[in-house]
Amino acid sequence: MNVFIYERSMRLILIFVLLFIFPLNSTADVEIPEEYVISLEEIESLVFNAKFGIGELNLGYGEDNVLKGYFHYKNSLLKPQIHYDILEKKGFLDLSQSITKNIGSIFSLQNVWDLKLPANIPLKININAATYNGNIDLSNLQVEEFILITGASSTNILFNQMNKINLKNIHIKTGASTLNISGLSNANFDRMDFDGGAGLYTFDFSGNLRKKSKIKINAGAAKVILKIPSASGARIKLPRFPTVKSEIAGFIKINEQVYVNQEFGKREEELDIEINGVFLNVEVVSLPN
Repeated sequence: MNVFIYERSMRLILIFVLLFIFPLNSTADVEIPEEYVISLEEIESLVFNAKFGIGELNLGYGEDNVLKGYFHYKNSLLKPQIHYDILEKKGFLDLSQSITKNIGSIFSLQNVWDLKLPANIPLKININAATYNGNIDLSNLQVEEFILITGASSTNILFNQMNKINLKNIHIKTGASTLNISGLSNANFDRMDFDGGAGLYTFDFSGNLRKKSKIKINAGAAKVILKIPSASGARIKLPRFPTVKSEIAGFIKINEQVYVNQEFGKREEELDIEINGVFLNVEVVSLPN
């Protein structure tokens, strides 16, 4: 299939899906607004699990040792369930939402969560969402682990400040979606694993790279955009398939699969990126210093 026609078709499909899932009048119906403020007490770390249904999920940072949640939903069946326990100075906070066959058409649902997590303690964040629109700002949080699993979705993830602790693993798995992650070098992560279906995925590695970080991207029938600062050493390995189209700026071709930039191998801090999949369009943009 002609790549241009394929990209155009994918964009039309995604626009069609998002228009029906997130209609233009998607502003939350505030018939049932609720606010929860939970004092997390004297804990040393927090495991945060969110099981979200359909709608909009916004996450950012708030006050020390406190979770704030603002929930707006139209159907009482969407009322969030909240459970919090402490074990040996570690907090375990679970937010969940039940979706049943009696809830009605997904196109009529109006459901918004606005969550503020504490910035003063290490966090393990695990989000499992169905069909949703997500804005996840991890700036100013101490993120030790981040896991995101979604269905068809549109997600923006932001690290615009340096993560103060080591982020061991970023794991993201999604269906047919759009995803944009900005400031990835600020995440201070060891490894990132991404698995995606058809869609548009943008990984922006702006920020202050402090270590060698390994990235593995698996996708099918998708466009993958990598934005890499020219001052950061980077190696990119592509799959050896004729169905993969690539446009790579600012890199030196080592062989049919491997590309490196001029800073690669000069310092310990660098990006090691491996991309796998078929029917891919890979674009690499070299960002100015």
